[in-house]
Amino acid sequence: MAAVILVAGLVPFDSGKTWFTLGAALAARERGLRVGVFKPVAAHNLWYSPRAVRRSLELKLLVGNDVLLYHEKGLVEDIGVSNPVAVATAPPDPSAYASVGDYMRDFEDVGRIAVLSRVYAFDERAHSHYVHAENLRKMSARVRRLVEKMGSALGAAPRSFAGLSAYLTSNEVAANLDKCLRELERGRDLVFVESFNDAVAPYGALLESVDAAVIVAPGKAYVYLDARKLREVSRKAFERWGWAGFRTSYVFDSLKPDFSVETGFAAKPSARKPHREFIDKIASLVAPSKRSSPE
Repeated sequence: MAAVILVAGLVPFDSGKTWFTLGAALAARERGLRVGVFKPVAAHNLWYSPRAVRRSLELKLLVGNDVLLYHEKGLVEDIGVSNPVAVATAPPDPSAYASVGDYMRDFEDVGRIAVLSRVYAFDERAHSHYVHAENLRKMSARVRRLVEKMGSALGAAPRSFAGLSAYLTSNEVAANLDKCLRELERGRDLVFVESFNDAVAPYGALLESVDAAVIVAPGKAYVYLDARKLREVSRKAFERWGWAGFRTSYVFDSLKPDFSVETGFAAKPSARKPHREFIDKIASLVAPSKRSSPE
């Protein structure tokens, strides 16, 4: 059975989760380990993702920048299994609002600017695409045309994002995501699971499968090797504050990390010294018979 390493961000945006995960996964592969990457829920903004738009049209599959990067590095083979839920947002048109405050409120709320989504059903090995028309009225004409073009190419069916959100928090979806994770664990030594924003985990049930966790902030990664303590802190925060408490800040304030690594600056994601140091320090999580000797 593979060791499952959770990677979450300390801040909602640009923590460096993807670059850390990719660097660590490549470093593990250098050590001869069999590695998989799982990003259960991924969101990207079409406006900032022209390459992802082009590749989505080519693949006939909604896919974002991060998953494409993993795919190109050979860390993701089956996009559906590694990324069962994908959401595309688009920037609203400021002139469609009565105030800048209303505009900013929507801009910062994924549910108000989500325009396309994809859900992968593991048992059926099938993707379903959706278009969220209720949000298109707030977009510029050019953005609407792009979304309509993509929706047509992907065979997207109309669905409210509220309805999709309710579905995504159901036990059915959690079971589906677990099946994807189990599939990724087969024949692998390590599976990295990337969370979204500053959520402790991409879905609550995942914590039961985690062997260790990394909380990434710009420039530094904090490593927690006691998954039991992580689960306990997260459970208490959730019981007190609900989903608002399911954030890494509560873990960070409550638990002392076992160690940390400086991630430093990089022009592009790659396996560097901090990632190799991290892999060497967590090597005990992987069965000795599956490990190769460090270089």
